Amino acid sequence: MSEMKYEDAVKKLTDIMEKLESGDIPLDKTFEMYEEGKKLIAFCRNQLTEAEGKILKISKNGAEEIK
Repeated sequence: MSEMKYEDAVKKLTDIMEKLESGDIPLDKTFEMYEEGKKLIAFCRNQLTEAEGKILKISKNGAEEIK
């Protein structure tokens, strides 16, 4: 999953949510999809945290250059 892009993870997560909401999935498959969804959520959160850190660093460096 480390090679996956954020946008692809969100798309896959959306697909999982739509399938789960349909209610037409067998119980065992539901658990598999739920577990995959949890991993995708963790991946997306990590990507957003990293992006936030980069933005803060860039903002801080930019503010220092202006002074």
